Amino acid sequence: MTQAATSGFRKALNRVLTVTVTLLVCGAATAAVIGGFSLITAEGDTALGIAAPRTSVGVISVELTSGYTVTRRFTGQVEAAARTDLGFELGGRITEVLVEEGDVIAAGTVMARLDTSALIPERAALEAELAAFAADAELARLTLARSDALTERGFRSVAAQDNARLTLARAEAGMAAVRARIAGVDVRLEKSVLTAPYPARIGARMADPGQTVAAGQTVLVLFDTEPARARVGLPPELAAGLALGDTVTLALGGAELAATLRQIRPDLDPNTRSRSVVVTLPEGAAPVLGDTVALLLTQPVDDPGFWAPLSALREGVRGSWSVMAVEATAAGDRTLPAAVEVIHSDGNRVFLRGDLPPGARIVAEAPDRVAPGQLVLEQVQ
Repeated sequence: MTQAATSGFRKALNRVLTVTVTLLVCGAATAAVIGGFSLITAEGDTALGIAAPRTSVGVISVELTSGYTVTRRFTGQVEAAARTDLGFELGGRITEVLVEEGDVIAAGTVMARLDTSALIPERAALEAELAAFAADAELARLTLARSDALTERGFRSVAAQDNARLTLARAEAGMAAVRARIAGVDVRLEKSVLTAPYPARIGARMADPGQTVAAGQTVLVLFDTEPARARVGLPPELAAGLALGDTVTLALGGAELAATLRQIRPDLDPNTRSRSVVVTLPEGAAPVLGDTVALLLTQPVDDPGFWAPLSALREGVRGSWSVMAVEATAAGDRTLPAAVEVIHSDGNRVFLRGDLPPGARIVAEAPDRVAPGQLVLEQVQ
């Protein structure tokens, strides 16, 4: 055999071996696929005979109502029944301030005094002048009496009698003028003493002894000891629905108090366009003046729907909401989604509108734990 023939034989043998190996590999792969499919099919048939466990869920019944109530909060401020920025009507130097901030005082209590050292000698001089006019009047009175007696006997002229009478009149007029000046000094002395116009609590002390104050300058700030009040701005339509004497609810310091409506202002606040109402706090309340208070008003809303816990909601696409309803079937309780609309939220509850009949059951908590169409075990909430 020649070398060319030997080379051709080897190439043919290699092609035959390559084809044979390829056929063997393809056959083995086909056998493996067929065997695996048969095994999976057998296991699937076995699993069909085992029922999946049912999930226990809390279920509540839907109770349809004709509407709901909304509690609205309106913020206001606590204020005293009366506040007075008190000062002297006259200017001068303060000699005494007898009260401190926070003191509770009765009506008429002396709180401060001005220096009156210049008024005392002035009054003494006027009293001396009054005594001099009184002496002149007495002399004129005696002279007039003697003149009248002499005139009746013809020993005295009528002109002398008129002179005596006019002298008495001048003396009495002088006495009246001096008495008026003394009264003026007494008024100035009285106004040099600052007294409480009503039972009050001292709010602020704006001056101290030795300080010179002008007439009308604030020395003390007084707050009435009567029960405090709260001023709250309301929308005009809500204020119009209230009446004097109504009992309203106030939230103050974490507690709710029953207060009495005292006044409703007839005008609108130009800044807030609200109408102010004034309520009187109960006797037992001890609020801090200037503290924030909230007036609670309840409004009914006519809009049919039902209440559900917030945990019963499922969030859908594009802001939609749904609940997981539970229906009874031959196989057991099965879940299915029901679209709802959120109307109002009240803490952990929501008021919903949806196509659910009265008495329908929904999953109360974690509806995302179950899938639509899943069989569940009911736990009544």
